[in-house]
Amino acid sequence: MFFLLYTFPAFLRRRDFIPEPRKETTIMRKKTLFPILLFMLVAGTLHAATLTIAAGAGYKRPLMEISRLYEEKNGTHVDGVYGNMQHIITQTTMSGKVAIILGDRDCLLRSGVKTSGFHRIGGGKLVLAWRKGLKLDRASSIEGKAFGRIGMPDPSKTIYGNAATTFLQRSGLEAGTRTKLMTMSTVPQVSAYLITGELDAGFLNLTDALAIQEQIGGFMPIEQSLYEPINIGTVKVAGFENNNEARRFLEFLEKPESLAIFGKYGL
Repeated sequence: MFFLLYTFPAFLRRRDFIPEPRKETTIMRKKTLFPILLFMLVAGTLHAATLTIAAGAGYKRPLMEISRLYEEKNGTHVDGVYGNMQHIITQTTMSGKVAIILGDRDCLLRSGVKTSGFHRIGGGKLVLAWRKGLKLDRASSIEGKAFGRIGMPDPSKTIYGNAATTFLQRSGLEAGTRTKLMTMSTVPQVSAYLITGELDAGFLNLTDALAIQEQIGGFMPIEQSLYEPINIGTVKVAGFENNNEARRFLEFLEKPESLAIFGKYGL
């Protein structure tokens, strides 16, 4: 009896006495959890709708601000594709995901992309900017020795590169600046080189110039008669005419908060 009383607790403490968890219980738990997790994943995907828009790189700043505001208010994530217009057109054609394009009306008409419903936002304005440490009183001063490196967006691919080329031709400054010109891919690239001082002057749109004005020496608007009018607006890409997210975003662009952002950037 003493032996049994003494050994019984030890017997209870034996590891092999503790029963193994039932495998079928574990399997049942997994089967129960799987549909719940799947439902949460699908529900999250359905809720997080996405809209893709495209625009010339010179309008990236205002569109990103508006897109963030739209996402906060509506819960729809807005993906942006930005670059020179040739890049934008290529991406729109190849991806099939771009619903809205913001750009120059004439450029969009020539692009070959099927679109509808051009809505004008404002007139694009060409400016001549210069780096810190220099001063321009008039545009013709870029012919001087102080301005050895003048940047411009690619005229064959960008709205403002084409406008800058037209301005140089009409103003009679083309010959005096030909050897100084440096071609960049986009407007923001010209801005970046002005900020670092790698360019002495450069052609930008007013939108980008206003955004970097504290980081450069200054800028001046170019007389609008010296380049073709630039009408900036939005279009729907074919296939998205009845897309509700695209419709809601375009409506949002007309709201006071969106117009205030465009106004801040010179549109």
